[in-house]
Amino acid sequence: MEKLKVLIFLLVMAAGIYYGWNMIPPYFRNYQFQDDLDDIARMATYNIRTDDELKQAVIKKALARDIVLKEDQVTLTRFASGVAISVHYRVHVDMMVHPTDLDFTAISKNSNIIGSS
Repeated sequence: MEKLKVLIFLLVMAAGIYYGWNMIPPYFRNYQFQDDLDDIARMATYNIRTDDELKQAVIKKALARDIVLKEDQVTLTRFASGVAISVHYRVHVDMMVHPTDLDFTAISKNSNIIGSS
């Protein structure tokens, strides 16, 4: 009976490690991409760049994080004192028992210090 408990414990531990090994990286990459998006929004507030240039910068940063984006997944909103960037994307995680898709939304908004009231 004791050997069965140890075996079950080891199987549960192995399943937990496998789950974490597959699920943590997409969340970590999203966290890093969110920081990149904040930097892009901050720079876009003070530098004049076209919408297409901003979208390409976002797509390039995402690709550096192994996130594949299309232009229609990046939404830019300009307002009087800044810019807001929103990105919606899905990551497929190939698990042995149950493959799953994770939906992420990264949003960044930045306002010009001088232009905000």
